[in-house]
Amino acid sequence: MSQQQTPQLSSFIAPKYWPTWIGVGLLTLIAFLPFRLRLLGGAMLGKMLFIFANERRYIVATNIKLCFPELSKTEQEQLIKDCFIENGRGLIDTMVGWFRNPKQFQTMLDIKNVEALDNALAKGKGVVLLGAHYTTLDFTANLVSLQIPFAVTYRPHKNALFDALMLRGRLKNTNGVFDRYDIRGTLRHLKKNNIIWYAPDQDYGSNHSVFAPFFGNPAATITAASRLAKFYNSPVLLARHHRNDITGKYEIEFYPFPEDYPGSDDVADAAYMNQQLEKAIRLYPSQYMWTHKRFKTQADGKPASPYIAIKTPVNKMDRQHFNTMIEGSKIIEEQHSKNLTRILHNNALFRILPLSSSKFFEKPPMQLFDTNARLLRLAGVNSITIDNIFEIKSADFIAATYFPLYGESLAKIQHSELPVDQLADFFAKVHQLGFFFTQVKPSKIYYANGEFSIANPEDIKVFPTSICYADRFLNIQSLLNKLELPENQRTQFAEAYMAATGLERVSEFTQLFSKLLFR
Repeated sequence: MSQQQTPQLSSFIAPKYWPTWIGVGLLTLIAFLPFRLRLLGGAMLGKMLFIFANERRYIVATNIKLCFPELSKTEQEQLIKDCFIENGRGLIDTMVGWFRNPKQFQTMLDIKNVEALDNALAKGKGVVLLGAHYTTLDFTANLVSLQIPFAVTYRPHKNALFDALMLRGRLKNTNGVFDRYDIRGTLRHLKKNNIIWYAPDQDYGSNHSVFAPFFGNPAATITAASRLAKFYNSPVLLARHHRNDITGKYEIEFYPFPEDYPGSDDVADAAYMNQQLEKAIRLYPSQYMWTHKRFKTQADGKPASPYIAIKTPVNKMDRQHFNTMIEGSKIIEEQHSKNLTRILHNNALFRILPLSSSKFFEKPPMQLFDTNARLLRLAGVNSITIDNIFEIKSADFIAATYFPLYGESLAKIQHSELPVDQLADFFAKVHQLGFFFTQVKPSKIYYANGEFSIANPEDIKVFPTSICYADRFLNIQSLLNKLELPENQRTQFAEAYMAATGLERVSEFTQLFSKLLFR
């Protein structure tokens, strides 16, 4: 897109944009308050977001747990709350940057080591200025622009109105705003010995990325910054910016990268960049936007993503696209036309389920399929990972793609090779965690590398505590009967199960279990 084109705000008067107008309007009112009141209003907003933004709270908590394992649980919880407070303040600061004159606040800026930036510009090759998504991003950038002209790259927002406001706000004080895909425009700007402010700290997927450590965790790290710098041999600097609550100033400090950066090794370059970003973030960790799924992309795919609790996206699909998708696929399991599993040409599994349950007050099968799979994995029980859910236009069924489980199903394992003790431990764990099989299907329980996995989460009922003795008995009786285990293995299973659950002395359960020995 052209760096100077912004849509007219009058084109966003449709009712679907009204909530955005109201939200931005309220935030802008707070933005015109005095500094201390803005901080207070932002903190209150952040506390509200902490309470109500459940998914974002989970993402922040997951990131903090991964990146700060040295902190105690109490310290991690406090940092999570502080992050939301700073995000609330950051939203207010953003509105100040977009809608107020930055000259009113220029005395609040404290620039450190500007000589490093001057020396880089003196080389005449442009400068790649690496930033990050701190909560002070837009406000500090607008203050810096009063003294140092620069252009920025950005990713368009999904909300068209918010995107237009963001673009107008950033264009107001910079000398260019480039879509992150506008490489030509960015390079032209760099060639004129200008500064490009680029933030490489988000997960943009595996394309054009390498995996490099970030806070000790593998993170998909985009290589665009290195490629930009290599084009004209431009010097690279890191910019960290934070609000110093002691001085009341917004600090920005420039750190030059080595002259031989970037090198010939993309992974080494990405690792060094992430290391420098980490050092800057650790100075004021609560002022970094931990609300992004930084570790979403993993080398082993979505099943390895740490954000297990995030609901699977539901996408609309027309019938023609659906037919194209299943073309050449093979049905590997079928209960009826609206409950079957296909294997697609890319080896992904494609599950089709009815739109609604046949039982009154029961959740729709796809909701159980998705929710229970995530609940099992969150509890430490291996289960499937759903990639996408599709609503098919004018269809009475719903579909999902998911990743296959590895190993052999119990139905295919010979009695002599069945790890009975481990199977008993697995069922004990599942029951203790409050999971009950409404249908025990040996063909849907997989075993590989000493671990079991559940492939039919829609047949799981979830309880808040460990399940009762009668339900345990029903599950185990069904399992042992369907596996047709001999007497000695039934006894072995019963003893191992009771040992694993600590129920050996519970007479009621022991009496129930004795019935399992007689078929």
